[in-house]
Amino acid sequence: MEQFINNKKIVRFNIGGNTFKCYERTLSTFPESKLANLDKEQDSFDSEENEYFFDRNPILFSFIVDSFRKKAVHLPKDICGTSFKEELDFWEIPPHHVAPCCWEALYGSEDVIETVDLLNKRFKQSPISTLRAQDKRDFRTKVWLFLEEPKSSRSALVWSIFISVIILAALFADCLSTVKMFQENFSEKQMKLLTKFADALNFKNSTIEKLASIKPLTFLLYTNAIFHTILTVELVLSFVVCRNKRAFVCFMRLVSCFGYMSYWISFTIYFNVKYIGSVNVLMIQLMFGYLSIFKIARLFYLTKRVPAFRLICLTFASSKQELTILVFLLGILVCVFGYTLFAAELLHDSNIDNIFTAIYWALITLTTVGYGNYVPSTVVGHVVAGACAVCGVLVIALPVGIIVSKFYKYYNFYKYIKMHSRYKELLPAQLKEFKTVPSESNSLLEEVGLKPMKTI
Repeated sequence: MEQFINNKKIVRFNIGGNTFKCYERTLSTFPESKLANLDKEQDSFDSEENEYFFDRNPILFSFIVDSFRKKAVHLPKDICGTSFKEELDFWEIPPHHVAPCCWEALYGSEDVIETVDLLNKRFKQSPISTLRAQDKRDFRTKVWLFLEEPKSSRSALVWSIFISVIILAALFADCLSTVKMFQENFSEKQMKLLTKFADALNFKNSTIEKLASIKPLTFLLYTNAIFHTILTVELVLSFVVCRNKRAFVCFMRLVSCFGYMSYWISFTIYFNVKYIGSVNVLMIQLMFGYLSIFKIARLFYLTKRVPAFRLICLTFASSKQELTILVFLLGILVCVFGYTLFAAELLHDSNIDNIFTAIYWALITLTTVGYGNYVPSTVVGHVVAGACAVCGVLVIALPVGIIVSKFYKYYNFYKYIKMHSRYKELLPAQLKEFKTVPSESNSLLEEVGLKPMKTI
């Protein structure tokens, strides 16, 4: 095995049928590696051919042995990083020897694996998909799937569309109730009660006029009540038939439930106001009327039918570090520019007369909203405002760009899953026929709203 050229010892390797030669001193570049500590007794040494034989990929080994010559591991970007990392582990070469220019090629595949695991964890292991996979379903399971999973049956899909229309109709009815054309005047007795209520709270006459204009037409109230009855019954029934009550109770459902409760309390008091002469009861009615706005959280029911929204939620959930950086940096700049502008405007006649107002101005300017209700009046103030506006564009653009790239990555992976499901299971006897084959990819596709493609 050992040859000498110009008094330099040569080591010969047979890697998957391909022969490689190098100087023995070259293999000492990485002393901790397997190639630097070859043992004829333990390693696959072929005494007849006078060479070491390893059944490995010769293409990858060419980069391995070349790294000994360059004293750093380099690999092309078109090679799978996971596969090359396995080669490094086999030859006992620590990854810290990889050159910085090749880190993306080496570690990029790890990011892909983490992304796939995250998607599987978020979508594949779903209680609904588990229920759908059951052959025998009891009555509660059938009702739950009917109410919560449109893809479980055609009737469930029709119900989902119906509930979505009811939610939008209820929202539209609430909007109509704020238009003068769909409002009616209070009675004289009710106006006296409103005046008494306004006097007790020291409201102005304009406030009384606003209170007097929030009485919708009767038919609109009853129509809205019918819509909310359907939505309330649907929410309560879903809670009753749900087996995992803890998983059912989420933040949005709690907010929606609170909004419905406020609506029904306000509705009940409103239709009995003629029997009520107490200002306190009217105050309660108005308070719950305001709180009923929380029922708008029910709109998130519509987003359950849009797979892209689930990807958006996943993107924000996995972007906590970027969002933290954004909030932290934004908070620092708000304080810096707020204090600077207050100091610049302190000795001049300006509507920015305290630091809290200056901080509010800085927040509005940094977020590129720019209401214009507070503006600087000095030359120095205008310079500070210009710098604040430029910093706002830069600060917001950087983290937002990272978050958008994550969403783009997750969205692309769903397209890859859709294409990959076509070749997930190959049927040799049906090469020329299309046949749907159950697979893990298909179940994941169904869960996120993508239609599985047929397998060749």
